[in-house]
Amino acid sequence: MFLPLQGGGQEGDGSLLSIRMSQQFKLVTFDLDGTLTREPSIWEYIHKRLGKWYGFAEDYQNQFLSGKISYEEFCERDAQVWKGMEVEKLIEIVMTVPFRPGVNELMHYLKQKGLKLSMVSSGLSLLSDWVHQKYGFDYSVSNDLLHENGVLTGRVKIQVRYDKKAEWVKKILKKFRVKPDEVIAIGDSKGDMDMFQMVGFSVAIDSSCRDLERIATICVPSQDLADIIPKLPI
Repeated sequence: MFLPLQGGGQEGDGSLLSIRMSQQFKLVTFDLDGTLTREPSIWEYIHKRLGKWYGFAEDYQNQFLSGKISYEEFCERDAQVWKGMEVEKLIEIVMTVPFRPGVNELMHYLKQKGLKLSMVSSGLSLLSDWVHQKYGFDYSVSNDLLHENGVLTGRVKIQVRYDKKAEWVKKILKKFRVKPDEVIAIGDSKGDMDMFQMVGFSVAIDSSCRDLERIATICVPSQDLADIIPKLPI
C-alpha cells in the first residue's frame, strides 16, 4: 500500500532522498490561481478590475465562507454580476493577470524531464484555457462561464469545486495511466489539500495555509517558481 510522505520536508531530508532513489515521477498536476499566477482568485481579480468587488461580489464570498450560501450559489451569484457582458471583455482582463516569476523556467524543466503537465483549477476556463495553450499543458479543467453569441448569460458550469480537486486528479491518473505515487502536485491554498493527500510528492509554494503546509512533502516559501526546481525528486 502506498502512503504519501507528509510534513513539510526539506531538501536534505533522508525521506526525500528515498523518494529520489525509489520512485519515477511521470506527471505534475498544478493548481492555477495563486500558484502559477500571483492572484489568489481569477473571480476576484475580474470583479476588482470591473469595480464589482466591494459591495457586490465580496458580500457573496463572505456569505459562502459563513455557510449562508452553498458553493454552487456562490459561483452563480458571481456569474450573474457579469450577465450581459461580452466574453471578449473578460478575456482582455484575464490576459492581464500577472504570473509568478520562474514559471517559464519551471515548465521548461518539467518538459525537459519528460513529465506530463496537468492543471486542476476551481477558477475559470477563460484563464486556464489560455494558460494551457501558453505553456503547452497536456490536460486542464476548470469552470465555464456560459455565453450565447459572445454574450455572458450569467450562468456558470461548475466542474471543479474548490475542495474537490482530487476527483479530477483521479480522472487524470486514469487518462494518462499513471499511479498516485508517480504524481507531483503543486499548490498554495487549502483547496489543494485533497489533491496533496493522494499523490507521491507535493509542493506548497508561498502558502499562507498552515494546514496545507503540514501535509505537503516540502514547503517552498518563495514567490519564484524556479526555486522549486532544485527541490524536485526528478
